[in-house]
Amino acid sequence: MIELLPKFMILKIGSLLLLFLLLTLEENLSTKNQSITSIEDLSNEIFYEIFDYFNGDEIVKTFSKLNSRFQQLLHSSSILIKTHFYLFYYEEMLNKDHKLEIFSNKSCSNFKILSISCSQNIIFLDVHRWEHFILHYYPQLEKFYFPYYDRIDNDNQYEIYSGRINQFSSTFWIERKWIFNIKIDNADIEYMICPYKKTWYDSIHHKNIEYSTSTTLILANFVTSSYGEILFEKTRRVLTITQIYHLIIIEKHSSIHVLIQLISLLPDLITFKIRSLSSDDRAQYTVTELLCLEEINGIDDFTFISAICPYMEYCEMKRLNNMKIELFSCIILKEINNRSFCFIRSLCFHAPAVDDQVIENLEKMTNYEQLLIQFTIKRISYNIYLQWK
Repeated sequence: MIELLPKFMILKIGSLLLLFLLLTLEENLSTKNQSITSIEDLSNEIFYEIFDYFNGDEIVKTFSKLNSRFQQLLHSSSILIKTHFYLFYYEEMLNKDHKLEIFSNKSCSNFKILSISCSQNIIFLDVHRWEHFILHYYPQLEKFYFPYYDRIDNDNQYEIYSGRINQFSSTFWIERKWIFNIKIDNADIEYMICPYKKTWYDSIHHKNIEYSTSTTLILANFVTSSYGEILFEKTRRVLTITQIYHLIIIEKHSSIHVLIQLISLLPDLITFKIRSLSSDDRAQYTVTELLCLEEINGIDDFTFISAICPYMEYCEMKRLNNMKIELFSCIILKEINNRSFCFIRSLCFHAPAVDDQVIENLEKMTNYEQLLIQFTIKRISYNIYLQWK
């Protein structure tokens, strides 16, 4: 094993990088039979090869302050290409003396992808600062990833946010299709700027993508009674920063009682996606237009969810447990027809194993029972869409 690295290099290079570097040195000696007595004897090509195994953060932290040679390597077009234009910065680079701006001023402006992770400094949610920063230093930026972690302080308080609501939904962000989302997980609130990705409701053919109303709240915890008050507090905090238009609940068996109260806090809700329900209470309220239910166990689930979402226009059901689509659709349509008013005009069933015969049976049953007058049934990929006027 080579033992010729200067002490200052060992202190600055992380253990994994150091091991890889030593192995590279040893391999270089054995294969090329060259005499290497210092890290400076390595060619630029070998360093490019080393850099290719690590992300931008590891490379910058380890090599950026060593000497002028490494600074030139980091800013060369070759390393930018090899690292796929990724560069990771952390809050210590922004906290003092505008270090991020200073470093960016020295770096190449043709980065295509930038990821910045920050926490516990509300200034990072200053949208005007980010817009100026990106336009000035990275005008060619195509993808921007910015997770910010909002946590309470020692007095159980959040930092005061003095900015305007919905700042990350301005024209600057919409033009780039960079979307502002929020995730609540345990004690953390994570705000995320990221490129827009196709969602479940984009498949609805009559719905155009509205990037200005794409903000989504994702709940990663169990929505239970014991967690309710904490969840409501975090949701109110989020609403001081942005409006919420879409809600996704990841875990199964959400408490109906908590769910009702949560939705009542979100008057601008357009879509709602949930795994399944637990019947601990029954109540009513929400103006949700589009609903996605991952799992449905019977007509009672649909009856209840349509009762608490009376303005629902579209309902997507991922899995019907022990039910046939034809019979379930028939029951739903009969129930809809018996109501004095109903806004729902479209149902979607996820059915990978369904053949054309099932669709034909569904159409015949709908006509025979006179459940709908003007309707269409389409199969797109693994989904069956039933729509009517």
